[in-house]
Amino acid sequence: MGKSRKVKLGDIILPINPAELEIVMPQLNKRMTLLNMGGIIMAGNRDIASATISSFFPGKKSPFYRYADMTPKRYKAKIESWKENKESKRLIITDMGINLAMLVDQCSFTIKEGSDDLYYTLELSEYRTLTVPTVAIPLQVRDNGLKQRPDESVPAKTHTIGSGDTLWGIAKKYYGNGAQSASIYAANSAAIEAAAQQHGKSSSNNGWWIYPGTVLTIP
Repeated sequence: MGKSRKVKLGDIILPINPAELEIVMPQLNKRMTLLNMGGIIMAGNRDIASATISSFFPGKKSPFYRYADMTPKRYKAKIESWKENKESKRLIITDMGINLAMLVDQCSFTIKEGSDDLYYTLELSEYRTLTVPTVAIPLQVRDNGLKQRPDESVPAKTHTIGSGDTLWGIAKKYYGNGAQSASIYAANSAAIEAAAQQHGKSSSNNGWWIYPGTVLTIP
């Protein structure tokens, strides 16, 4: 490769340029067969790019070690750390106009007898962030024909005292339990006392006497 070429992956500048560098950028074109036309192809978007890089990291005994920033062992540890931690790194190749975020799919390392150089092959795939568009869903309210909110209050029950009524009997009618007569009296004591006074008596002194025509609220 020419001396002007610089290959950088993350913060690593490859000390020895690969003898061969392959970048694949497939296109998602769609092939179809139509009855009257035969085969056609529909243009699609670019698929994720891939790259294969093979070279070596020179050891201290190599004359190329002066181009290295660290030992082969440290290069290896850094690349394996990227892979294990799922870190994306930019692959930049100056004279090819390549600048892509990549993930390490696979890495292999080889040592040869009598050499402390570390040979490697890296298989990379382009990393793209997934952007999911948000969709605004309008709130739909069903029209039930009502122009105003219905009155949810429950009207109070009333009972107009008739001849022969007793508080015990009224309580039993509405609650099924005559003992609730005390609750009815407590809720209507003013009305019951007023009716008693109209008859010249006091209800509390006459065992809760009640008189026809008095309207009671049933709590």
